Amino acid sequence: MQEKIIVTLVAACMLQTAFAQDKELLIIGTMHEVPGIVSHSYRPLLQYAKRYGPEAIFTEDIRPDDTLSLKNFTPRFLHLADSLSRVNVVDEERFQDLRTKQLSDMDSSDFAFLSDAYLQKRDRANYAYYDYLKTYGTAGAEKPTRRENGDLIFPLAVSMGITELLPVDDHQTEPEYQRAWDSAMRAIQNSDDEQILLKLLKKDTRGSIWPGLWGRLGNHTNKPATLHRFYEINSCRFVTEPDEYSQAVRQLWDGRNLRIATNIADQIKGHSYRKSILIIGAGHVISVKEMLKQVYPELHVVLMYDEE
Repeated sequence: MQEKIIVTLVAACMLQTAFAQDKELLIIGTMHEVPGIVSHSYRPLLQYAKRYGPEAIFTEDIRPDDTLSLKNFTPRFLHLADSLSRVNVVDEERFQDLRTKQLSDMDSSDFAFLSDAYLQKRDRANYAYYDYLKTYGTAGAEKPTRRENGDLIFPLAVSMGITELLPVDDHQTEPEYQRAWDSAMRAIQNSDDEQILLKLLKKDTRGSIWPGLWGRLGNHTNKPATLHRFYEINSCRFVTEPDEYSQAVRQLWDGRNLRIATNIADQIKGHSYRKSILIIGAGHVISVKEMLKQVYPELHVVLMYDEE
């Protein structure tokens, strides 16, 4: 009897491990807002993401329960959400009922209700998603919005039939990061490291011209060399002789991405979907991927292009 129990437990553990290893996350880096001259830059990324076919979409938005991050990064949104909550009560029965429906079964009044409801719940990702649907419907905007939400995330979610986005961003140390960054920039003035930074920025600008003109800026942004360049800049890893300020930038940048990775891991472990996508600023991609190796080594993480 005892041997049967042990065999059953071993089999269950093996099944759980196999199930975990079967889960995959694609990370796509974004440019945030793009200039009007390259307004269609998100189109190739949307096509790529549709072919991938994610069951869940993680976004660079703050989780509703992360009050500190909301205060640090989106205080006006937090004030608006809490102000509305004091004068209006969400119809929870209707809210929960709509969450079970497909987008095709909803109309503009449902989208408007959900937008307001998510606003009151401090969920900026889904507030913006349903506000977009209220404005443009499931057909989407006719012209590019020039940002990842309107040109990539929302159209992808509609195409995949996804009714709720999953925010995973973290800005708990935003003030500290900005102070450290400003101090680090002052510290490298008129030094070799400042010249290294200027060369990195110039290389990025020059390298994006032709891809941008050919409508391939999104592809260029997700090339390994570009992703690593953004990573070096945002984390001050280009500094050849790190001082206390550049080291603080590194620690704070890595810490933020570790918390993002933990938020992603917790969501994937707690749900059954096998294929997920994270759409996030390109400067985060390399760091988040590395942090996921620490917090969720069983997860298969892929990028648009193989790293060299």
